[in-house]
Amino acid sequence: MRQSHGVKMHSAEVRVFPIDRQIVLVREVAAKLDKLHGDTATSFWKATAGELLDRVVGSGKDRASASDEVRRFFAAVQREMHILTGDVA
Repeated sequence: MRQSHGVKMHSAEVRVFPIDRQIVLVREVAAKLDKLHGDTATSFWKATAGELLDRVVGSGKDRASASDEVRRFFAAVQREMHILTGDVA
């Protein structure tokens, strides 16, 4: 515990919200991918996945856990794209 300006502050563990549950981000990426095709879509996804992987690793997760989180994000994006196209089962 530290004290700052007379206020006692407790240390706390900060938990990062999983990226696949960040609905605004999921929707933004889905909308962008929905407008792209072929190599452009692939390049966009690879760049986005790389950035997200770096972000998750930077938040303290090991690379394997971060990769799993990016895969779950991609699944969430695919579900959102099905909703955008009206292809919901």
